[in-house]
Amino acid sequence: MTAEALERAIGAQDRAAVLAAVGSPAHDTLLLAGVPLLERAVAVVAPDGGVLPVALAWRHGYALHQAGRFAEALLVYARAGDGPGDGPGTPTDPVDVAFLHASHASTLWATGDAVASRRLSDQAVQEALACGNDSAVAAAWISQALVCVLEGDLDANLVAYEKALTAAERAGDVLTQARIHNNLGSRCNSEGRYTEALTHLDRAIALAESVAAPGPVRALSLITRSDSLLGLGRLEECLAELHLARTITRTSESPLLGLAVVGIGDANRLCGNATQAALAYREALAIAERTNNAQIIVPATSGLARVLVVDDLDEAQGLVKQALDQPAAVGQVEPLLAAGWVCLATGDKAAAGEYSRLAVREAGRRHDSRGLAESLELQSLLMSGPRAVDLLDEAGTLWRSTANSIGLATNQALRARATTDHVEEQAARRRLRALGVRDDATRIAGPLQALGGADRARVAIRTLGAFAVLCDGETVPASAWQSRKSRDALKILAGRRGRPITREALSEHLWPDSPGSGNRLSVVLSTLRGVLDPGKEHPSDHYLRADREAVRLDTEHVEIDAVVFTQTATGALRALRSGERTDLAVVEELERAAAMYTGHYLEDDPYSDWTVDVRDELLSSALEVKRELALALLGRGEQQRAIPWLVGLIADDPYDEPSHHHLITTLHQARRHGEARRAYRGYSTRMKQIGAPITPLADLLTPYT
Repeated sequence: MTAEALERAIGAQDRAAVLAAVGSPAHDTLLLAGVPLLERAVAVVAPDGGVLPVALAWRHGYALHQAGRFAEALLVYARAGDGPGDGPGTPTDPVDVAFLHASHASTLWATGDAVASRRLSDQAVQEALACGNDSAVAAAWISQALVCVLEGDLDANLVAYEKALTAAERAGDVLTQARIHNNLGSRCNSEGRYTEALTHLDRAIALAESVAAPGPVRALSLITRSDSLLGLGRLEECLAELHLARTITRTSESPLLGLAVVGIGDANRLCGNATQAALAYREALAIAERTNNAQIIVPATSGLARVLVVDDLDEAQGLVKQALDQPAAVGQVEPLLAAGWVCLATGDKAAAGEYSRLAVREAGRRHDSRGLAESLELQSLLMSGPRAVDLLDEAGTLWRSTANSIGLATNQALRARATTDHVEEQAARRRLRALGVRDDATRIAGPLQALGGADRARVAIRTLGAFAVLCDGETVPASAWQSRKSRDALKILAGRRGRPITREALSEHLWPDSPGSGNRLSVVLSTLRGVLDPGKEHPSDHYLRADREAVRLDTEHVEIDAVVFTQTATGALRALRSGERTDLAVVEELERAAAMYTGHYLEDDPYSDWTVDVRDELLSSALEVKRELALALLGRGEQQRAIPWLVGLIADDPYDEPSHHHLITTLHQARRHGEARRAYRGYSTRMKQIGAPITPLADLLTPYT
């Protein structure tokens, strides 16, 4: 009997013919027919909404389950007749009873009801083994495998799938074989065995194609396969599979549309595309609301919370609670991680620590290598020193064992930050960018957001102290410059700190009193572009902008330490004078700015005319920052911390009389009397050199406090 026979029986409104068609052993054909045909059959058999024959009830419920309409499926199962027969003189087939309980158990699994799902699944296994129908046996063992996932018993889950596959192969049940291989692939993904997962998934797709399975069946394997590709860092392939699955399911009733859209959200989140990820997660939630599908709701709410943590913290926190409260058929690793990362992003380290511990436990229980690695990384960010590095190394081993290239590169960036290995951090960030991941994903709660203020510019110019240019964290060698003039030109442009300089002025600096140097300047600028972008990865004006009149460095793409210092110093001094920070916060801001002044501007070029004004300006800012920092520390009674800054001020400006006074007084208060007297002698010498009056020592030696 076929779906066509059922169509004819429905058209004739022949109840007996409908029951005969539905009761056919060739049930695969009817299962593939979908919900609408079976709904019409139900209307013929039980037009009053009463009891349904078991044979029709389980098929209709199964179809509704595949469409993600779990609540409706449960209502249909509840209508199944459990008397001596489904109709006059028609005994209930025990095979149908086994299918009914197996299907019912699978739907309860999808809604997160572990207790009821376990009871019906056990019953289905007993009934299927008793009747000896291999297709029913396979369905029953699949329900057992799903319940084991819900309970966290992955060893029993694997045994159940092996038994289900053996039975399905004996029965020649191709669709069930495809379903099992897909689920085995999903299990491999959860454990980080992505290459092994692809073997199962390729088999599932081949089986589905061999029987011309409908779109949703193929889409399921495409979605699961995309998760494997995502784990392997093959982002473009991953998104291609997901978009194909989305196209296949867009016009169907399958819940797989929601799963495909969640996958698109996950891929974009991992890439660092917060806006695109949020749109996908919201679309998935809209789909899930129609079906109450925990398999969609949990990952979608968890993912959306992470991408909204910057744009809408209140909503992000509400989504975390929703995800944690939702019964999930596949555990709570994702919502626990989302909760932990959101708490870390908001500064609630205690809560982040608790969620990370719960996530470690849950991931370990479920053999979830990916979840465990990320949980360990979250824990590491709440610690410092050797313990943090140890956790990162353990997570790195997990990422490496699963061949998860994105996870491993992220882990390496975290470890480099923990060990202050700047070069390795930049190398790890380059690896992430090569994999299609934005390493500056600061809007998304997770490890890259936690890394935060790294040196994100590909090109960095160091001018405070000795001159150097770094591309991707590595110093540009002298051989790359070709001529001293190109190096000098970059120094001059760096000193302008993003402001334009006319071509004429730049040429005059490089070739004084030498008219007609336009062609030579063009050659120098071309050389500079080659130094800054040797691979020609960007447009010619990405780092260096030049027109007929002027030239400048684009500080959006080139980091100049003098610019960063100036911005930091200005912000720190503004915070001090506005009173918008606490004393401690102001001290920290000033210390950060002071630490950035690592030397005078272009110390290896002290006499060039283009360095003098810039050097004086930057030094003046640095002295102001150090002076205010020293005074702030003295105001807090922290004499010992203030002394080095006062010494530094005097070293930079030997005639700074107020700083001399503060140093002598502070050394005396710190009971460092010999140093106080030496400081006084130095002060006296400097004042004599400029003919300034000298304050008596007694006036500077204030009483102890």
